[in-house]
Amino acid sequence: MEESESERVRELIGKAVGDWDDQVMTRARFKAFSGQRSDWEPVYLFWRDLILCVARQLGVFFISPSRLNTHWFNRGGLAPLCLPTVLFEMYNEGEVVLSVDLVDPTAGRLSQIFSRLSNSMAMLRTTPELLMSQDRLILTLLLKDKAAQVVKLLSECHWTSSCVITMKRFQDLCGGPDEASAVLSHLVAQAKARYLSLSKGDLIEGVKLSLSASSLPSISSLDCDVLHLIWTTEKLQQQLHVIDQRYETSRKSALACLKSGNKKAALRHARELKLANESREKCAALLNRVEEVLDVIASAESTKKVSEAIQIGAQAIKENKISVEEVQHSLQEIEECIDTQKEIENVLEATSLYTVNDEESIDEELKKLELDMGRENLHEPNLSSRVNSAGKTEASDSADSLIDSLYNLKLVDDGQARIPAVEEGTAETKRNKKTERSELQTA
Repeated sequence: MEESESERVRELIGKAVGDWDDQVMTRARFKAFSGQRSDWEPVYLFWRDLILCVARQLGVFFISPSRLNTHWFNRGGLAPLCLPTVLFEMYNEGEVVLSVDLVDPTAGRLSQIFSRLSNSMAMLRTTPELLMSQDRLILTLLLKDKAAQVVKLLSECHWTSSCVITMKRFQDLCGGPDEASAVLSHLVAQAKARYLSLSKGDLIEGVKLSLSASSLPSISSLDCDVLHLIWTTEKLQQQLHVIDQRYETSRKSALACLKSGNKKAALRHARELKLANESREKCAALLNRVEEVLDVIASAESTKKVSEAIQIGAQAIKENKISVEEVQHSLQEIEECIDTQKEIENVLEATSLYTVNDEESIDEELKKLELDMGRENLHEPNLSSRVNSAGKTEASDSADSLIDSLYNLKLVDDGQARIPAVEEGTAETKRNKKTERSELQTA
């Protein structure tokens, strides 16, 4: 695990820092800071940005100072001597905090206030050596990013301004118990989350989070009831998963016994299958009932929001002394705007459909053209062969006529040659002449 992390870090550093292997730059970056801040501030910014970059790429906001020296930035036994000062400056600027500096989200409000006061006093006694001796430090910038990511994921699943989830699900979203504790502490400090717990035989822990820009309202008894129902739902889902695994195991065992001819064992596994199926039906029915109750509560909450909005609207009408006619006129304008928007959407949908149909027709035309080209290519060889044969026939005919002319050539007494007029002959005579010529050529 450590070797894979070190290799991953080296790969990330190689991409982020092009001259990481340069000896001159390494010597300048790894030496301890000296002089005024303006002298070493560029090197400090380099290390600060590199730590944040590597941690962000690894998806972590916890860092270990000892691992920074031994795994992240170690080069053949050479560790950056300026690292304690870098972490100390980041701590003073609030970019790094200790784990003990975070507020305990499970404590009461008074306890949280005293914890903040004691942490502020402890900051005055913090030294670079103390930071390097810590097991883990927290990068506040990446902690804020993780908290925002968790809230975004929950807002995509809930349409209300707040939600209640179990601690187990919150830990799964954050990546572990320690990460969940840090994220929850940050959200509680920002008044965006509240920890809640109740005892129903088992300790049930949960979190109520604000999914909007407004602060989170106080916890009500309804929140505790919703948490209990959600916890029950998750337990039933886990039970269904266990039953499905047991059912599948019994089914495979029954099939194996049937193949081997052991009917008694097969019957025993068949009974287990039946019991598992009955247990699953009961568990699924109970799960459906709990989910129906949750749906009713969500519907009631939405109705309450609508009712509150209507009351606020009525109060605003009374305060501003708006007449009924003005309200009706405003509603009519809103309806007209909605109708216009629907017409625009319909036109856009029709345009997109027309475009799709055009593309389909164009594709069909291209396919037809390809088929026609293929047919023409099939006819071209036959046509060329016919043209070649016709050319050969014409050439042979012209050659025959030339031979006939030479055959009938007569010399006059003055040594000049003349070509007599071609006598008309029957087709049989011409065929005889061609036969005689072919025989001469053969001889």
